[in-house]
Amino acid sequence: MRAAFGGYGRCGGFAAAARSAAGFSSAQGIGGDLRFAPRTAGVFALRANTEAPQSPVFAQQKCAHRILKIAVCFFLFVCAFPVFGEEEAPEWFLYQRCAQAFRRGDFGLCMRNLKELVDAYGESAESLHLLARVYEEEGELDLAEKYYLAALGRAGGLRVPEEMYAISYRLSELYYKRKSYKKYEDILVGLVSGQEAYTQPRYERLRGAYVSTLMSRGFDELLLMYRLSFDFAQEAHRELGAFYCRTGRARSALLHLAFSNLAVFSTLADELKAIDPEYSFTGLRDALTRAAGEPRLGEFLRSSGAFKGLYFLGSALFSLGVPQEARKIWQAAADFGAGEWRTQSRSQLLAPKAEPLITY
Repeated sequence: MRAAFGGYGRCGGFAAAARSAAGFSSAQGIGGDLRFAPRTAGVFALRANTEAPQSPVFAQQKCAHRILKIAVCFFLFVCAFPVFGEEEAPEWFLYQRCAQAFRRGDFGLCMRNLKELVDAYGESAESLHLLARVYEEEGELDLAEKYYLAALGRAGGLRVPEEMYAISYRLSELYYKRKSYKKYEDILVGLVSGQEAYTQPRYERLRGAYVSTLMSRGFDELLLMYRLSFDFAQEAHRELGAFYCRTGRARSALLHLAFSNLAVFSTLADELKAIDPEYSFTGLRDALTRAAGEPRLGEFLRSSGAFKGLYFLGSALFSLGVPQEARKIWQAAADFGAGEWRTQSRSQLLAPKAEPLITY
């Protein structure tokens, strides 16, 4: 986002000017390995008669350190007071101040900064979203809902259009927290309705094949036969799958969990292939074993909710009368997962049962 605003890009230019004024030159261009050489070698000869003798190397280093300190001070001063080269830059600068206060948990300062921003530039989807986040953190859930909805109403003006999905997911979490389950479901259904593979009639047979493959041949076979891209709908499919398991709709849950887990583990298989070109997917446990040695892939599995998805996939299969496949999936979640979903999977392995139902 910063690249769109000239002011934030100026610091690098000022730093370069400071280095130049201080007597340094860059050995390489921007983005390279910057090494600076002093252009002041003559100074040491002039000082030789008035100062205690020093080695030329030591004297050069001492002078270079002094000049570098001056350059750094100048650079920090410039960064503290950015010069905005475009009309929009101050608005974005004010928004960043609001966001920084929110991240620090200083909601009072965030609200004051938001008032300043809105007074100067009017409401935007971004400012309304942040205002909703503040009210949610402070427990004002009615106001949070109001401003999440207002932000979604202005989603066409978002600087990053994909931020609409983040706002929708935040609102769905708020509805779940309030036990407004119908609204929660509606938000998630709205999100998955934008995915062609889930909604378009021409993919109906494919969707049926996902379910029948899971029921008759298992998750490993599903991954051997099909691939699905990881996109905005993955989280909504996972959450709908979990919700339908908890509301006695295992058949509907299974389709959503097929989409969610297929997206996650297709991506994992692709990443493993990128690391090792000779890799080919042979099974869930093998893929998870390999991913365990790659911190980046471990973080992907955590952030994508992979083990929550696996846990509820096992639950859906168990409710639909496929206990052996359910146990295999729970075993993988128990062995490779962490936290709640490892604990839940272990409990199911000891005493399998259908999910406790919620009503609405």
